[in-house]
Amino acid sequence: MSRSRLDVAANVAIIVVCAIASFVLIRNQFFPPAPPAPPGAVKEGERLDVLRSVVPAGAERTVVLAVSPQCHFCNESMPFYKQLLDKRNRAGSSTRFVAAVPTAEARDEEAKTFAASGIKPDALVQVDFHALKVPGTPTLMLVDRDGKVLGVWVGKLDERRERDVLERL
Repeated sequence: MSRSRLDVAANVAIIVVCAIASFVLIRNQFFPPAPPAPPGAVKEGERLDVLRSVVPAGAERTVVLAVSPQCHFCNESMPFYKQLLDKRNRAGSSTRFVAAVPTAEARDEEAKTFAASGIKPDALVQVDFHALKVPGTPTLMLVDRDGKVLGVWVGKLDERRERDVLERL
């Protein structure tokens, strides 16, 4: 093989490696993978019997928001929850919005927090978070009328995951 052909082959190989590395870096920077669910956490596609007691009668789909008064991410996310409800209301969607809390005391505190934020969930219920398989708060779940989980989002959502929730509503 002549020296010029070897140089061309080496340059092409370098360009291919750089293109692949650039693709991987860009994908990881702008489209990071969703964090893995903790062991024992609720997963998309799973059916939980406890969700059937949370879903309002006749609702085709329900957004279940698990929150806690001690959770600062829950409080920081209130503007997004308001946006979510406003979008649902503007669209005339039949999707219901249920806030879930672990204790009666938390229900009273969250009712005040929601009112102060201008958020009116369709229901505010007390549910055992262990039975819901909530790995942490806040946790958003989109469920069907049979308690099948159609989507799960845990923690304070970044802009990309907020868009995902809004699009699936």
